[in-house]
Amino acid sequence: MIPRRQTVWLALIGIAALCIRLAPLARGDLKFQTGWDAADYIPLAQGIQHGCGFARFENGHCASAEASRPPGYPFFVAMMPGLRTVLVIQAFLGAALCIWLGWFVSTRWGSGAGLTAAALLATDIPSIVYGAMIMSEALFQFLLTGAILLQLSAIIADEVSARTAAKVFAAAGLLAAAAMIRPTGIFLPLFAPLPFLLMKGITWPRALVFGVLAFAIPIAAMLGWTARNRRVAGVGTTDTVSADIFYYYDAAGVLSYATHREFFTVENELHGRGDSRGNNSPSVTANTGGMVRKSIQIFLQHPIATAVVMGRGFLLVATVPDRNELNEIIGTHGAGPFGLPPSADILIRVQNMLHSPLLTMLVLLQLVVTLFVWTGVGRAILRYNVHSKREASLLWIPFSLALLMLACAAGPDAQARFRVPAVPFLAMLASIGWLGRRADEVSSPEAAVRDYAMAVRPVVSQMRG
Repeated sequence: MIPRRQTVWLALIGIAALCIRLAPLARGDLKFQTGWDAADYIPLAQGIQHGCGFARFENGHCASAEASRPPGYPFFVAMMPGLRTVLVIQAFLGAALCIWLGWFVSTRWGSGAGLTAAALLATDIPSIVYGAMIMSEALFQFLLTGAILLQLSAIIADEVSARTAAKVFAAAGLLAAAAMIRPTGIFLPLFAPLPFLLMKGITWPRALVFGVLAFAIPIAAMLGWTARNRRVAGVGTTDTVSADIFYYYDAAGVLSYATHREFFTVENELHGRGDSRGNNSPSVTANTGGMVRKSIQIFLQHPIATAVVMGRGFLLVATVPDRNELNEIIGTHGAGPFGLPPSADILIRVQNMLHSPLLTMLVLLQLVVTLFVWTGVGRAILRYNVHSKREASLLWIPFSLALLMLACAAGPDAQARFRVPAVPFLAMLASIGWLGRRADEVSSPEAAVRDYAMAVRPVVSQMRG
């Protein structure tokens, strides 16, 4: 149980998060909100609404069956009466997740950690920016984090019961939904059975049976959609856009580094090879397997270049602040140059950013917060004392999932957008690292707010020092 005053603070953080996320809707049009991947999502959603199935509705007609994108987000958009409603729902999901995360951390590691986790998520600029667009980040973040919070709450339960089992199966359902939204969800079925292997008082035969059932929920959704794609497009995956990224970005980036040529030159050559096969569409379905195989061949031929490019991409996606899209949403003039890779033309980017003092301040703020977060994550993993595998799992499950989400996005196209799924887990771990206490040390409700102030004071002093 958390104290009433802290509940009020969590509610205030949630309201602030909601207001920040709704603010972009004050713009007169939705030009900013409907950029990037919305060009795919909106026609697919319209196709669903017009009875086309999972196919685009363009020029008043249904196109052929689509296999380029996972189906989850277009179906989410299609359920809404309009695009503004989509953005409002995404804002509410983001605010609700701040409260949920803060409440969970508070019950286990104290008021200071809980409020800090909620505040870090509420003010995370990439989460705000991409949650204000017709893009899948906000929904994926909510489903993925909600699933893990349900799992962790089941793991720390005193006994196995119908309620704790229901939480795990509900989490498996959320993981299934998340896997149908973004290609990086391909690994999520592996996390579905973990709680049954870590819960207290469960026998191994029972854990095995329940774990298999939990694993079956997300894997069945993925296999079912893969079977559909194979039937309508001859593709043995849940989407083809991930193969495009693998080949035209990751493999191109490795070749660019290994051969000391411009990224776009190499990328155009790879597209040209597609042309020589009589197929230059960036969303090819028939050659998905071939692109994946050729990408792997390139990685194996250039292992050092692969390690450098992917390592640099991981560092970027873990730390780089959002700039271009933030520039658009606040209407400043510090963007450009656009394009990939983000590590190129850094001096030009900085010079352009300095044209806007507001954008410069927000970018620097992101860097400071990122340093604070990663330092806290390190403190949580290296210094927090645990005395059982259950306690360890409360840290290592979010940590491993955060690293996995970042690793999936490591590459020449790495940017702050791809950090959004990992942000709640990093905020949770950072708050535990800086202010967390063991469950048996959490204060009584009457002393919670006072303890929060006492916990924050040494951290502030240390940062000043």
